[in-house]
Amino acid sequence: MADSVEKKLRVITIGIGGASCSGKTTLAKHLGTCLPNSLLLFQDDFAPPEEKLPLHEKHGVRDWDDPPGAIEWERMANELLYVKANGRTSDSHYSHDQLNLQKPVEVDQAVAREWKKKLSDIHELFAQQGEDVVWVVVDGFLLYWDPRIYNWLNVRAYLRVPELIARERREERQGYYTAEGGYWQDPPYYWQDIAWPAFKKAYAGLFVDGDAEHGTILSDKIPDLLVLNGTEMSMTEQLDKMCQRVAEVAQKELKAP
Repeated sequence: MADSVEKKLRVITIGIGGASCSGKTTLAKHLGTCLPNSLLLFQDDFAPPEEKLPLHEKHGVRDWDDPPGAIEWERMANELLYVKANGRTSDSHYSHDQLNLQKPVEVDQAVAREWKKKLSDIHELFAQQGEDVVWVVVDGFLLYWDPRIYNWLNVRAYLRVPELIARERREERQGYYTAEGGYWQDPPYYWQDIAWPAFKKAYAGLFVDGDAEHGTILSDKIPDLLVLNGTEMSMTEQLDKMCQRVAEVAQKELKAP
């Protein structure tokens, strides 16, 4: 007779943070394709409605990037808790990620297939010990601002790119659609006066001398933070490192009660 015992739910959360246009969303999506039974949670989906965003003191425009006001932190924390408890997003959650097209960055499919097989094997080991795993990839430009968010992550990664590269990519993007269906375009001063200073503010406490671009990670702030260099590593190499870390953490979780 078939075993009808319901499996215990285990949710493994994987965070990928970094500056706007660092490549974190692309990496998150590639990782998601390598993981069985996975879902992606985008921090951008927790931005307030445009009319509720604070106004920048100097320029008087909506500030999409200043950490305290750029994300509805309580809503994001509650959603992440719901996902951890239920293995799916809540009925009220809506993602507008599909509205914003990304420039494709391919990876070596042989590497992707190899990791898909290895991670599927790990997934099966959980099943054999009576657990149904949901792999949740959380992507965010302010991912390591709120301790509630990063303390609930099993895997923590930070994608580092030089300011010049991030700025060039943002300028190429030109604009993006908001959750309400509006379209935002950066004013000419937005990057240097608003976006980049906000990013430095968000990550200053994690690095020596507050240097998120070049500084050494302060290991006591975010335990086991994997730092990936987005300009020295190809997307395939980034994916390979991410999958390695996920596999390592998952193997430890297999032994956990």
